[in-house]
Amino acid sequence: MIDIVCSKYCDLIPIERYVQMAGRGGLIGLPPNSLIELTHQFADDLKIIYRLIKKDIQESRVLHGDETPHRMLEGSSTKSWYLWGFSNARSCYLECRDTRSGDVASEMLANSKCEVLLTDVFGGYNKAINAINMERAKEHKKTVFNAKCNAHARRYFYKPRLNYPECNFYLDNYHKIYLLNAEAKGKPPDEVMQIREKMRPHFEAMKSRAEEDLLTGNYPEKGKYHIAMNYFLENYQELVYFMDHADVAIDNNAQERLLRSHVVGRKTWYGTHSEKGAETAAIHFTIIETCKLNNVNPRDYLKDLVRDLQNGKSPYTVPFLTSWLGSKWAHFAAINRRVVGESPCCCILAKGVLFL
Repeated sequence: MIDIVCSKYCDLIPIERYVQMAGRGGLIGLPPNSLIELTHQFADDLKIIYRLIKKDIQESRVLHGDETPHRMLEGSSTKSWYLWGFSNARSCYLECRDTRSGDVASEMLANSKCEVLLTDVFGGYNKAINAINMERAKEHKKTVFNAKCNAHARRYFYKPRLNYPECNFYLDNYHKIYLLNAEAKGKPPDEVMQIREKMRPHFEAMKSRAEEDLLTGNYPEKGKYHIAMNYFLENYQELVYFMDHADVAIDNNAQERLLRSHVVGRKTWYGTHSEKGAETAAIHFTIIETCKLNNVNPRDYLKDLVRDLQNGKSPYTVPFLTSWLGSKWAHFAAINRRVVGESPCCCILAKGVLFL
């Protein structure tokens, strides 16, 4: 079972293709529908881990949030679903919902210790944070600040650069900012703050230039350069918030990477055929992406987890495990970078072994 789940949700191999690969390896006649049902059953068994990961997310001061379309092929009156993602430095929690409403973010924040939510500019997050902050104010608790992603702001200037050479001024400044950000990576908080202070003149220069160019009235309001400047100025305080907080990232790229497997995967299996399938995908992607965040081989983690649960041990998440096991599975990062000509599933099948 572990090999099937990891092949689909880590290696992004559809079940039907997995069955064909198994047949070529000598294991003929695997029923794809039965294997799909097994992934649902395994997801039910892993719900306790899924809930533990969500709890870890909600304990964090700083969270990343993002969402991406998820197509429901059948089994629901709503065809356009969304995969919502929330993460910290060590855990990733994903949830499939039939709405892009800010209510999803509200539910995540309601019982959390989050004080900073880093996202792109989307009204759903503003709605969620406003609602949560009203409740927190009544209880005299710290409110949530919605920091914004600088990668998105930069992208607004990058797209029209050929038609508007003025964009190169912003791109050059962002290039210098990101060089400083790379320099700060891995440094202790006090050094990070010193390096980030060097970014401030670049942000202030961009702010001044945008204000000046907008005042000239030389750029059409519907033009992409005008839109880019407006975007930057309207979200300026949220974009520079990270400079005063060492534990807040410059952008939301880390969360976007955690959704990449789902985005690539949906191009091969197109969507899910039931609400149960959507829940199964969210659970398996949550656990596997959390493994990746911690440089843990998900096959090893799941194998050890299943064995330990069968032996009556308490469930544990990947971050908890790595905190005391050290680098037992840290070789996963190197394995993940290596170009392999044959999938792990084929290697196992060639030996006549299938872990079910």
